This record gives sequence, structure tokens and C-alpha cells, in this order.
Amino acid sequence: MLIILVISFLLGVLLGFFLFRRRKILVKYGGEDISELARSLAHEIRNPLNTIRMNLQLIQEELGDDERYKKRLARMEDELLRLDGILKTFLDYSRLPTPKFKKIDLNAEIIRIVDIVRARSENIDIEVHLADNLPKIKADPDMVAEVMHNILKNAIDASPEGGIIHIETARIKGGVSIAVSDKGTGIPPEMLDKIFKPYFSTKRGGVGIGMAVVKKIVELHSGKIRVQSRVGSGTRIIIELPIM
Repeated sequence: MLIILVISFLLGVLLGFFLFRRRKILVKYGGEDISELARSLAHEIRNPLNTIRMNLQLIQEELGDDERYKKRLARMEDELLRLDGILKTFLDYSRLPTPKFKKIDLNAEIIRIVDIVRARSENIDIEVHLADNLPKIKADPDMVAEVMHNILKNAIDASPEGGIIHIETARIKGGVSIAVSDKGTGIPPEMLDKIFKPYFSTKRGGVGIGMAVVKKIVELHSGKIRVQSRVGSGTRIIIELPIM
């Protein structure tokens, strides 16, 4: 019992330190440069995190099937996994690779991505409206997929059961555009200018990295992204990419 209390205390201290450290660096750097944050987290959190996980596994083996401690140990393991996932998200964001540009058929890429997402969206429908004769663009297909997956995940999370998400492509001056619209909860006006900032999330328990990654990838492609939203009516995200 004492060992479990000690491990629980250490886990609480580690989580508290993580939150303090994150806030401290964000204040210093204004949330714009998180490279140092990622390096700091990797050094200061991953090592003790692995030590706690190893000792937790040893305790689980020693206690065996003792029902008195199973739930507490499971909760502790969940928290360890959550913290490790947060750390990995920060590291992934700070290490976005240089885009591997090649000519792609944007409509074909969107159809491929939507087919994957549809299989997981259950009670949410996705309708696709693709422009004819859309020119090919130079882009990294993996990064385009990441952008679409992040945006569609948010749209699905915001949509009511039985809701419909619309995806449209269009030719614009000097490039192409992608628009993703939902009829979900919408975003309050005071939050619209924050949704692309790292660590800001409107979802409970959200890490707030997904849309920051989206914006960063769009900018790496010399593109633009904007959001139109109204509370109770839904959200529309428009991405414009140049023909490079």
C-alpha cells in the first residue's frame, strides 16, 4: 500500500511539474517557439516517466491478481500513458519534417482520405463536392492527409449524431481551395483567433496541438487557412494552396 501511495505521489508531482514547466516556457516564448519546450520535456520528463512505468510494472507483477489494487494501478497506468502521449505530441509538432513536394491530384487525395475517415465516423456522414478539372498542385501527400485527418476529426467531434460534413474543392486565382464545413456546436467569437495557437483546445482534455499542426503544415506549403464559425450553427475551415 505504501509503495502505491509513493508512486501516486511521484506521478502527481511529475504531472504538476509538467504543467508548471509548460506554462513557464509559454510565458517566456509567447507560445510561438516550442523547440526548446520539446527538448526540455524530452529531457526532464521522459526519463522519470520511464522509471515510474518500470516500477509500476514490477508492482503489478508482485501484487498479481489482488483486486484491492488493480483499479488504482490501472488508473496510474492510464495517467502515465496520457502523459507520454502528450509528450509525444509536443515532440512530433516540433519535429515536423521538411515537406516532400510532388505533383498530386488533390481531389484523388481527398477521396482516399475520406474513405478512411468514413469507416471510423459511424453516425456522421461526409459529403464530397469536388471541382472539375482541378489542376495538380505540388504538395506533400502525407502532410495533406494529416491536415485533413485533423480537420475532419474536429468536425466529427463537433457534429451531432446523424450530422453531415461537407468537403468542397475549388479553383481560385493562383491555386486551389479546400473547404470543410460542419453543422456542429461552433466556436465562440472570442476563441476564433486562438484555435491555431499551441495548447489551446475547446475540447475537455484536449492537448491543443492538432490545429497548430494544421496551420504549420499549410504555411510550409505557402498556403493560407481561415475559419468561419457561429455558435450553434457550425464551422467552416477554408484552406488555400498555391499552384507551385
